[in-house]
Amino acid sequence: MPLRFYAAREFTLTGSPARATARVFVDREHILYVNGQRAGAATQRPGDPLAVYEVAHFLHAGANRIAIEAASPTGIGGILFSMDGRGPEGELLVSDRRWRVDEDAAALTGGARYRPMVWGRPPQYPWGYPSGSW
Repeated sequence: MPLRFYAAREFTLTGSPARATARVFVDREHILYVNGQRAGAATQRPGDPLAVYEVAHFLHAGANRIAIEAASPTGIGGILFSMDGRGPEGELLVSDRRWRVDEDAAALTGGARYRPMVWGRPPQYPWGYPSGSW
């Protein structure tokens, strides 16, 4: 049974980073939003490389929000996310328990209600290490 869910994370920056690279792997499809702007989208399968997006131009000093719309045809889906930046913050954020998830699309702009299940850092069954720069 197909599944669509949404993951979101708010965070604060002390300044605008000169560079910020988001790396995403979602089983199977995703759309990445940064502060409400569509930053990228991809369809991925186990063994595919991470999707890489330069997102610094979407970020600003103060409160920021990352949201991911995810879809899986199997009813089971997962997200692997990392964003690093050039500036005082270094590694800005990763997929962890501070994210929230929901099946309601309102989570893209508002609060998602649930904590995610976190399996740990890669490699994780069944995906192993995704290829591409990590």
